[in-house]
Parts: sequence; structure tokens; C-alpha cells
Amino acid sequence: MIGTDNTARKRLEERVRHRTAELEATNKELEAFSYSVSHDLRDPLRSIDGFSQAFLEDFGPLVPPEGREDLQRVRHATQRMGQLIDDMLLLSRVTRREMHMEATDMSALAAEVAEELVRDNPQRDVQLSIEPGMTATGDPQLLRIVLVNLLGNAWKFTSRREHAHVSVGTVRDPEHGPAFFVHDDGAGFDLQYKDKLFVAFQRLHGQDEFPGTGIGLATVLRVARRHGGDVWAEGEIDRGATFYFTIPDLHAFIPTKEE
Repeated sequence: MIGTDNTARKRLEERVRHRTAELEATNKELEAFSYSVSHDLRDPLRSIDGFSQAFLEDFGPLVPPEGREDLQRVRHATQRMGQLIDDMLLLSRVTRREMHMEATDMSALAAEVAEELVRDNPQRDVQLSIEPGMTATGDPQLLRIVLVNLLGNAWKFTSRREHAHVSVGTVRDPEHGPAFFVHDDGAGFDLQYKDKLFVAFQRLHGQDEFPGTGIGLATVLRVARRHGGDVWAEGEIDRGATFYFTIPDLHAFIPTKEE
């Protein structure tokens, strides 16, 4: 009986290894297909946008206003599709890229990203707070992508606030343990839809409210998972949102949520 049990267990383990290998191969094929399709779509879109612009510049005065508006809609649509493709390529690269782990100054990284946002949006009044001394062991380029997306979202969703507040720090979550967070007092979201936040192409706000492609948070999740961590969010409509992510090797003074 013991021999039979061992044989059955070995067969099960072998089947699990085989299925795991198949799934990994399928995922790699899908990622390669996504990358290839996205890459090949970029040139035609650039041509459509470029020739539309050239036509407007050369013959715009001869075209009725309705025609010029239609061509502008074509340009806006191709530019949006171009941004979507760029985001898809980034998501694919995040998955395929070889990781280079090293000690990373997360406070300095957050300050660098925030400085770029301030420079690109000089008219905004955003009070920013970054906890000093935050470090983690991870891939600096991938961790920067996380902060670019989370801080970029904080800037975007506070754009209707005359005086906005954004903070970056660490906390010890009762369920997840030590975590980084990015908090803002912007548009927020309905918690009943929180499971959609990190799914590609799922957006909780209309394009006319806040522009975007719906891929940024999926990229954040992918980076956190590649580091062995996780992401989650809390929010309330018109009262802001907080996005958390964990990196197993995180070093900082970490208060509890209650503190």
C-alpha cells in the first residue's frame, strides 16, 4: 500500500510539473504575441497621425470646418491608440525583463518622480509628503515604474482639487505586513469595484473625466508580483484613495495603520 501511495504521489507530482511547464510556455507565447502585435501596430498608427497632420497643415484652409474636426478626431483616436500600445509594450517588457536586484532608495526615487510631475504641471498646487529613509531590495527600474504609475495617478485624480495633497510612506498592514503606500485626496473610487482596479483595460472613470488606458495599475501589480509582493487599494468617492504595495525586503520605520 505504501508503494502504491508513493507511486500515485509521484505521478501526481509529475503531472503538476508537466502542467506548470505547459502554462509557463503558453504564457511566454502569449507575451511574445502581445509584444509582436503591439510593436507592429505602432508604425501604421504613426503614419495615420502624421499624414492627417500634414493634410491639415497643407490643405486645412480648403477643408470645411466639419472636415477639419473629423480629421482632428482621427488624430486624437490614433494618439490614444498609440498610448495604449506603448502601455501594452511596457506591460509586456515588465513581464519579460530580466530583473537586477539591488538596494534601492525608495524615498529618493519617489522624490525624483514627483519632481518630474511638478515640472510637467507647474500650474498645479500639490502639497507633497515623502517619508525619508525608505529603502527596498528590488529592481530599481521596475520599482520606478510602480512609483511613476501610482504618483502619476495621484496627480491625475487630484487635478480637480484647487489644493491637493499627496503622500508617500510606509505602514504595517495587519493582513499584508510592511507595505509602501501612495495616498491622495482626489476623486477616489467606489470600493465595490476595487477588484477591477488592477485588471488591464478596466477603468472606473470615463475617458472624458480622466484620460488613461487602464493598463498602469495592471503594470504595478505585475511588478509587485515579480518581486514576490502584492498590491491593494482603499478609497472613497470624492475623498481620495490609497494604493499599497509590498516588497518583501523593505527597510524603514513602519508604523501600524492605526498610528
